[in-house]
Amino acid sequence: MKKKMYILTELLDGSFKGPDRQEIHSVSYDSREIEPGDAFICIKGEHHDGHLFIKQAIEAGAQTIVGTDKEVLDLSAADHPHLSFVCVKDSRSALAVLSSIVSGSPSDSLHTIGVTGTNGKTTVATFTHSILNSLSFRTGSLGTAGIWDDQQKTDFKQTVPTTPEAPDIHKVLKYFCEKKMQGAVIESTSIALEQKRLETIHFNVAIHTNLTPEHLEFHQTMDAYKKAKMKLFQQAAQAVINADDPLMAEDLIQTFKGPAITYGIRQPADLQASHIETTRTGTTFVLDAFGTKYSINAPVFGEYNVSNLLAAIAACHQVGFSIASILSVISHIRKPEGRFQMVEKKVPYQIILDYAHTPDALAHVLESVKQIPHRQLIVMITGIGLRDPNKRPLMAKVVESVADQIIVSVDQPGHADRQGVVNDVCRGFKQPTSPHIYTRLHREEGIHLALDLAGPGDVILLTGIGFGGYQIVGDKKIPYSELEVIDYYFEKQSLFKKPM
Repeated sequence: MKKKMYILTELLDGSFKGPDRQEIHSVSYDSREIEPGDAFICIKGEHHDGHLFIKQAIEAGAQTIVGTDKEVLDLSAADHPHLSFVCVKDSRSALAVLSSIVSGSPSDSLHTIGVTGTNGKTTVATFTHSILNSLSFRTGSLGTAGIWDDQQKTDFKQTVPTTPEAPDIHKVLKYFCEKKMQGAVIESTSIALEQKRLETIHFNVAIHTNLTPEHLEFHQTMDAYKKAKMKLFQQAAQAVINADDPLMAEDLIQTFKGPAITYGIRQPADLQASHIETTRTGTTFVLDAFGTKYSINAPVFGEYNVSNLLAAIAACHQVGFSIASILSVISHIRKPEGRFQMVEKKVPYQIILDYAHTPDALAHVLESVKQIPHRQLIVMITGIGLRDPNKRPLMAKVVESVADQIIVSVDQPGHADRQGVVNDVCRGFKQPTSPHIYTRLHREEGIHLALDLAGPGDVILLTGIGFGGYQIVGDKKIPYSELEVIDYYFEKQSLFKKPM
């Protein structure tokens, strides 16, 4: 690794102890990942204070220590005069700044597209990534669906489910630059924006999908939640705005100063879809783009995914491609794993997986699934242990009048009591004792029950956080694969049916 010397006083604002110049090989907020020559940034989180791990970081070879607790930093500096200590006002801001600089400011060399919103981020990011690469605009992607270069999913480890921490973001963007790529699509969560993980990135395009109640256990109020998401547009040159969103669209239209494209289905917009019809292979609709009409046949399902597709089309147009060019590659669009994903099995019923884990997202996917001919609709919903408990009963209210059979289970329990999470969901049912409502404390058990209940002509919809590769139980990430759970069920069935 090439060593580089940095003048710390030119990079950070704060008070300094020790040498004002240091080699910085990499940047980390986790003392367990520190290697010789790294900078260690002390972050005060909900459960841990990085200042308590300064000793471990120094023992591992950290040469630069940055934090906000001056007393602790000064005491450490007295014991280690050959190391550099910097006391700043905001450690997270310092983490973003140093991560970008040490990686060579890679976002400056890429056409960056940020996607924010309660629902649809992953789908919009995937559609945008797919379209741009089909147009030979080599683009990577970071988000819930993993980290992709222009051809395939990479093996970068994600420590955070959607928007990585700043050091990881800039390492990925540096990799994109080294591969001579042109763009990067970044799912931008409200928490990531509030925690300044994206602070140093000046986005070429910012995309807004929608705003519904979510993450209130973190933001506390809807106003704070909205303000966090709007921060993305304060660091963007161009915007794509969902005109159909009643909670955020008007604020963005009024406040965004740069070029903006609106999209919608119900409200007038620059890109507007009408005459939407679901087919067995996707959805047909009429697109009115800046006054010119096009007949579209897209391999996506549901009105909400038509809206997501409009957002991606608008973003690609902001990048510089004509509407006609964009539409020429729509038939080859890649869909994200776990978003209205049809599972191919040799069974007389259809299995569909969808990441819907908010009431709004669940309502949208149910509306789409109802369009598929079926005998009975079997739906599994979940309560999320790590999220706002007030949302759990709303999931039941959405599904009760739609599904013929309902299974309630648990996702990402964390330290929450599984039975308590299920009870919270069931409080939303008008008739919680109905014989058509079942409860299972583990997601795997819920899936297997859904499959047990299915018969010829049925549709099974498995919703919730079944993707990402793990479930959080206590403080541990337990490996989890939705498709493996389904495969295991059929393997057991096959073994059971074998003659003795």
